[in-house]
Amino acid sequence: MNLISYVPQPNRLLLVWQSPEGKSRKRFVVGEIRLEGKHYTFRYLINTKDFADARAEGFVCYPAFRKLNQEYNESVLETFLRRVPPRKRGDFNKYLKQWRLSPEVDISDFALLGHTGSKLPNDGFSLINPFDGITAPYEFYIEVAGFRYQRSIALKDISVGMTVDLIAEPENDHDHQAVRIEAMGNKIGYVNKVQGPAFIRWLRDNTITAVIERINGTEERPLIYIYGRIGAKDMSQISA
Repeated sequence: MNLISYVPQPNRLLLVWQSPEGKSRKRFVVGEIRLEGKHYTFRYLINTKDFADARAEGFVCYPAFRKLNQEYNESVLETFLRRVPPRKRGDFNKYLKQWRLSPEVDISDFALLGHTGSKLPNDGFSLINPFDGITAPYEFYIEVAGFRYQRSIALKDISVGMTVDLIAEPENDHDHQAVRIEAMGNKIGYVNKVQGPAFIRWLRDNTITAVIERINGTEERPLIYIYGRIGAKDMSQISA
């Protein structure tokens, strides 16, 4: 088991929503939490296509922040921390290991929200770290998006410890910053679209090594997670 001992502080997290009873089951970015100095602010991204599409799918608001046109500055972090177990809980170290974090990990509450996704069973919300400004060396642990839609490889043919490759897909008609994930030359899914731009940058400027770290979920909705490292590119092997 790979365990991460340090997670840098993000400067923002994105609030993502998926309708529990949605037509498309797509995930939409609907809001943003920003860290400015020591203060957290939350606002809805009302002028984006994702927000409009979420509204069409049935999105109303995050229950604690009901006014769509307001920027919130009070109790923002505390509100979202209700989505993860408190650090004083007896099984908190078990929770950390589930997310491949060392019990001694150096991680802020804000970074913890983004690292784990902060999902609850039935409300459709999650928090995603877009990895803005993250440079090597860096370790990541992310869910493979869209595995259940793939037909090139079966779940029984995938195992923990298997090496995966991350490949930019600029020709993708739906997302020019898409990054597909392959195992044994077969596509198993994609990097979350919110994190795609960071991986595009890492693929250009760094090395990425990654493996399948965890497989769980149900037969109808299997969940596959990968662990990886971002390293410095060996410039001596790059021709001028």
